[in-house]
Amino acid sequence: MNDLLIISTTGMGDTLWGTPAIRAIKKKLPDVNIDLLLQKQWMPLFYGNKNLRHLIPYNPRWYHQLSPLLRLSKYCYDHVLIFHSNKDIRRILPCLRTSSIWSHQYPEYDKHGNLIASLPGIPLNRIVQIKKPVHAILRRLALLKVLHVPSDGTQMDIFLNNNQKKEAIVFLNKHNIKPKEFIYLNVGGSLPHKQWPIEKFISLGKTIIQNTSLSVVFGGGPEDAYRINSIDQQIKKERVVFAKNRSIEENCALIKNAKFIVTPDSGPMHIGFALKVPTISLWPTIGVIESTGSHGEIDPMNGPEFCGPLDIDKSLSFILRGSFLDLNKNVKLHQSLLKPISVEDVWQKIIKVM
Repeated sequence: MNDLLIISTTGMGDTLWGTPAIRAIKKKLPDVNIDLLLQKQWMPLFYGNKNLRHLIPYNPRWYHQLSPLLRLSKYCYDHVLIFHSNKDIRRILPCLRTSSIWSHQYPEYDKHGNLIASLPGIPLNRIVQIKKPVHAILRRLALLKVLHVPSDGTQMDIFLNNNQKKEAIVFLNKHNIKPKEFIYLNVGGSLPHKQWPIEKFISLGKTIIQNTSLSVVFGGGPEDAYRINSIDQQIKKERVVFAKNRSIEENCALIKNAKFIVTPDSGPMHIGFALKVPTISLWPTIGVIESTGSHGEIDPMNGPEFCGPLDIDKSLSFILRGSFLDLNKNVKLHQSLLKPISVEDVWQKIIKVM
């Protein structure tokens, strides 16, 4: 086997979950060239990954898909493994130069447990069937049997270069903070129900400042700037820093220097796990909610058992589950599976970590 394409075109965590399988393939087949098709914004997470030959940026909009197709057409792949994608990938699959496309996604079963449907363009016999719920990392590792490749563990990989490490130190020095003497509070969340209320982050930051000698860094992605700005306006700045407008790799290097990170289920949570930074993760467990007249249901498959820490040392992972509901935002709770996660709940976890 010479060339292998891996498709992982969804979220940050979805993409990082594939790194244990990529590492296993390269360890078993060191001469194989592995290309990764992924969303452009996650590419910096893989710049230092020597297990990969090419990173090929992907965009789900059809009029942006010509460019990656031109790059992909240069290679004839022995196998294509779909680690995770949305159904828009169906536009690209027929154009790939390969006769072997495998996936674990979109299997639908009848009442007898028989597979009846899969991702468009993939024959049913090219679906690796996983009939019981398992962690997302294990779903990707299950595809390795196609290549007769054994697992090399479940630890995710992020590689930081020296420039990124130095930049993080410069940032900390600018704010008179030493490495491992601050807590990183990630205020972001990819969906509204994954965003712990701003008021609670503010209260937690004040509690940390009042009861420890540690500093607090409020961070998040570009889409979280309004949440960070809101906190900025409501909290004193002594030993408090706001890490906004930073690149994803700069945030990785900053998190690596944290004593620990407090974060909802989000990309930075997976960064913490990958970099082996002690992580307190907050998980929303809400049943049916009503928000401005619309109804939604939280998928239980999005819990920590299936997309949280996997085989992480107990000293590096601490889980809190409960409602994130912010009643001040016209959201009415119909059914709560657990009580709301309070500032005191998180503070007690912080005491345990320290």
